[in-house]
Amino acid sequence: MENKNFLSSSEVVTKENLSEILADIAVKREVKGSSETLIPYIRQIQKEAGKLDEKSVVLQLYQEEFLSAQHMVMEEKSKGFGANPLRAAKGMLFMEITSKNMEKYTEENDVNLDPFIKARVYRFLGRYADYRGQFGRSEVNYRKGLEYFDQSTKQEERFNRLEFLGFLSYSLIKQGKTQEGLDLAQQTLKDFDNSEEGKWLKENNYYAWAVWKSGIEIRTAEHVAKTKDSGHIDLAKDLLEDAGSILVMPDGTMEKFNLRLDELKVAKGLIVKISQ
Repeated sequence: MENKNFLSSSEVVTKENLSEILADIAVKREVKGSSETLIPYIRQIQKEAGKLDEKSVVLQLYQEEFLSAQHMVMEEKSKGFGANPLRAAKGMLFMEITSKNMEKYTEENDVNLDPFIKARVYRFLGRYADYRGQFGRSEVNYRKGLEYFDQSTKQEERFNRLEFLGFLSYSLIKQGKTQEGLDLAQQTLKDFDNSEEGKWLKENNYYAWAVWKSGIEIRTAEHVAKTKDSGHIDLAKDLLEDAGSILVMPDGTMEKFNLRLDELKVAKGLIVKISQ
């Protein structure tokens, strides 16, 4: 799939290999700078999945497209003064288009969709609202997604509540419900370490566990820095220290975390400025 903007004539998409293709896309989207190549490819695979009547896979591919677009924005933000505003704006446009298409597709195919994948839609609608500064709307979406994951008895689904709770804490903080949001963030971080779903995720997918947990820590610390919240500087420093300690794979490699490590560097710089 390397450097492909379209489906090659030799690549055949079948019901049997769709899961393998999805897994490959999930790996490729984490490579910095891959979004412009990957998004057209995702759309091609989506067309093929539609022909196979794999509606839940089509919805998953909307979610992958959204993540790829979001990474364009995140990558530019992490560059600071060296950012390309046009690329960031393009990423935001892709996020807007994809979120609308995702929501429309979900409504039109509601009864034919895997409930787990359908519940994940609220994660993406919530994140788009966050990027638009519509934190009341993002809170509504995160709470809707949590309705499913809080009730799930499947460990392989239930761990998603940790990501939703982390995003919910951020939307509360950004709405000015600072203490409620901070309390939720700190409790969720403890749950990443101590709850059954947190332990399960860490053991079965360390990468997701570390990315999700460090994301809460970095977003919270950035808010403390940007609002010059002197009462929570020590907390922010502790959060960033923990984030740095977990952004390394069990085999000692760190390359997979390059994007998150860039964000961590920016957050640390902001905290240093307000600590002087």
